[in-house]
Amino acid sequence: MKNTPNEWSLLDKIKFRVHRDNPNIVVPLGDDAFVFKNYPGYSVICQDMLVEGIHFNLDYFSPEDLGWKALAVNLSDIAAMGARPHYIHVSLAIPEKLTNSWLDDFYLSMSGLADQYECQIVGGDLCSSKSGVIIDVSIHGSCEKPLTRQGTQPGDLLLSSGPLGLSQTGLIALSQNFPEYEVAKKKHRRPVPRLDLQSLLQQKNKYIHGLIDTSDGLINDSLRLCQEKFGFHVFIENLPIHQDTNKLAFQLGTTPEDYALWGGEDFELLMTVHPDHYEEFSDWHLVGQVTTEPGVFLNDSIRKTEITEFRGWQHFNDFSK
Repeated sequence: MKNTPNEWSLLDKIKFRVHRDNPNIVVPLGDDAFVFKNYPGYSVICQDMLVEGIHFNLDYFSPEDLGWKALAVNLSDIAAMGARPHYIHVSLAIPEKLTNSWLDDFYLSMSGLADQYECQIVGGDLCSSKSGVIIDVSIHGSCEKPLTRQGTQPGDLLLSSGPLGLSQTGLIALSQNFPEYEVAKKKHRRPVPRLDLQSLLQQKNKYIHGLIDTSDGLINDSLRLCQEKFGFHVFIENLPIHQDTNKLAFQLGTTPEDYALWGGEDFELLMTVHPDHYEEFSDWHLVGQVTTEPGVFLNDSIRKTEITEFRGWQHFNDFSK
C-alpha cells in the first residue's frame, strides 16, 4: 500500500479506532516503534497467522468475525500460559476489493474484544494482497509463573475446561449452509479465550503439570502434553459434548465423539494434574489419563481400543512428499 494522503487518512482512522489511554505507554502507536514500561514478572509473547482459504472463508466470515477470531486465537495462547495480555500488534494484508468500511468493522470488533481483557492494539502493518486476506497477530503479556506443556507425568489426569468438538460442528454447519446450530457457529467464528481462568491457574499453579489450549483437537493436543514420551487413555463416556454436536452427528450419520477427539479450534484449555489434586479442579471435565504404556487408547465401559490412524489438522501435509 503506497504512502499517499488517502492511506494516511485510513491509518488515522485505525489509530482513532484502537487508541486507548494507558499510563504504561511511553511512545504510542504512530511512531517507528512502540515503547512501554515493562510489567512485573515474566514477559510472554505469542503470534498466530490466519490465511484466507486455509483458516477461514469469507463466504461465512464477516470482518467483525475475523477481527474477533484473529485476536481470540492469540489470547487463547496467552491463557494457556497462565498469563495476562497487554499489547497487540496486527499485520494485515487485504485485497483492493475490500472497502474501508470492511477494515473499520474488522478493527472495531478486534478492539472491542481487546477491551474485554484490558489490552490494546498498539502497532502492526497494513498492505495490499493479491491472493486474499492474511492476518498476523502477536501479543505481549506477562505472568508471575509461566505454565507450560512440559511437566506431564504418567498417571496424571487429563482435564478439559469445556466442551470439545463444538467448533468443528460449527465449521461443518457453516460450510454446508445448515440452518440452526447457532451456538456451534458462534464457537467457530467467535471463540472465547479462557482468560477467565487466569486467576485460578496462578493461584493453583503448583498443582498443574501441563497446560495447552485445544487448537488442534483433543488427541493431537494431548500428544503434545505427553511430549511423545508417554501414552494416554481417553475416557469416551466422559467427553464433554455439546447438544449441537450430538444433533449434527445424528443428522450426518457420524459419531459426536469423532468431533470431540479430532476437531480443533475449540480453544478450551487442556490440563494434566496428579490424581490427588483433581479436587482442586473439580469444575473441569475428566477426559483421560496419562500412562507409561505407549499408544493412545479409547476406553469405555465395554472395551479399550487403540488408535492406529491419526487424523486432524496438518499445516504441512504435502511438505514431506
